[in-house]
Amino acid sequence: METESPSLFTIENGNWGATSLRALRGVLNSASDVLLSAFAREPDAAIHVAPWRRAPQVSYDLRPYRMWLSARDTYWCQYVYQFAHELCHVMTNFDRYRDHRHRWFAEALCELASLFVLQRLATVWAENPPDGVAEASTYAPHFATYAVQVADGYSCPSDLPKWLADHLPELEADPYLRECNGVVATALLHRFLDDPSLWRDCSRLNWWDPSANRTFREYLDSWARHLRCAGLTPRVPLVIQESCYRPQ
Repeated sequence: METESPSLFTIENGNWGATSLRALRGVLNSASDVLLSAFAREPDAAIHVAPWRRAPQVSYDLRPYRMWLSARDTYWCQYVYQFAHELCHVMTNFDRYRDHRHRWFAEALCELASLFVLQRLATVWAENPPDGVAEASTYAPHFATYAVQVADGYSCPSDLPKWLADHLPELEADPYLRECNGVVATALLHRFLDDPSLWRDCSRLNWWDPSANRTFREYLDSWARHLRCAGLTPRVPLVIQESCYRPQ
């Protein structure tokens, strides 16, 4: 068992393919540094990361958290893409409430986290490459290229409010519609890249029971109200309102 930080991440010495644990630690730590710095906090428990062949996931109701990734070898972009998504689930309190119609928004945020971390690492690795990763500074531009390729795979509706109104019933029925989640993620990406502190609002997701919110507007209102009750100024709920709804 290899550990980068005893209080945070443990990486299982399993079948990661043609890479070293030292390199893998460097990759995952650089990705976590970007996202945790934006959230301005650490996870509420340690995270155990292990390899497997199925779709990446983090398990409910386990502390330390158990995260499984399917990336292998030295495909660093895939590691970062998967890891950032699952880490965002942890940071947005995914297992407090899980049976409600607004879960699609968490999936969109986690897709956003993947794109956000990839874009940021293109700069981080160029300026401060991680230890243990061969030619990390040379690899750095690949993160941005990968992020652009992923984002380009999603449609870019000219009328996002109309698009959301048309697709919201599908999203509420199935939160894992990746193409739809990607549309929302790419619509928000530049706002979060311009101001990474927006992620701090997302730390307060799932601190209320979203099943009481009949509509997505009510969900955003509850989020904003909860932030105010915590003495915080809500910003992201307003950004979503501005992006996804027409002024009333």
